[in-house]
Amino acid sequence: MRAMREVKIYSAEDRVQADMILEVLKKNDIPAFRQGVGSGGIMDVYGGNSIFGEDIIVDRDDAKRAVEASDDRHL
Repeated sequence: MRAMREVKIYSAEDRVQADMILEVLKKNDIPAFRQGVGSGGIMDVYGGNSIFGEDIIVDRDDAKRAVEASDDRHL
């Protein structure tokens, strides 16, 4: 198994929007995760959300398909 070549495909405004996008990607069998922007990761741990937003990360090989899937859902 090769290492994931991470590519940011979207910057969500908050955790709720990020989770909605991750759900769409999951339904399309596209592995992905969210990552807090800047020091937002600490705020996410302590407060459950970050004012800095969340980046959606996928493997480079899945990036085009991931963008198409999220665009199809108008996210």
